[in-house]
Amino acid sequence: MKKVDLKMKKGALKCASIMMVLMLAAPLLLTSCGSKKAASDSYGNIEQQTPEYELTDDCALVHIYRPGSMVGMAVSYTLNLDDEKIFRVKNKSKTTIRFTSGGAITLWAKTETKAELSMDIQLGEEYYVRCGVGMGAFVGRPKIEIVDNETGQIEFNKIPVKK
Repeated sequence: MKKVDLKMKKGALKCASIMMVLMLAAPLLLTSCGSKKAASDSYGNIEQQTPEYELTDDCALVHIYRPGSMVGMAVSYTLNLDDEKIFRVKNKSKTTIRFTSGGAITLWAKTETKAELSMDIQLGEEYYVRCGVGMGAFVGRPKIEIVDNETGQIEFNKIPVKK
């Protein structure tokens, strides 16, 4: 029977454990590092911004936000407008999209399941879309819902603007 040096084996096991943790954690860290990108003009001249837009009769504002929550706080996902990526939804994040033409749109996001929200955008109107994460088998599931303007404005304004 062979004798094995346990000190060497423990050190190798510790090193392998650290490497495994790093390999598993890297994708989680990278997925939460999304950047804000403006959506292109192909969808009725939409614009994304961080400061405030003024609501006028010739545009509609859609405020998209995710309040801070311990549930799924490390999970982030991309919010899409039909085939355009418009916002990386992270814990305590927000943005405003300005539409210069109205009509039906579909916002959607996908992790292990797909969540969709259909809206009929009317010029001169303001909308609040709350995003969140529900429990999933492996990854949090995206939640997207429209909320009334009073509730939405309060929750949206609680989130600090990131510069």
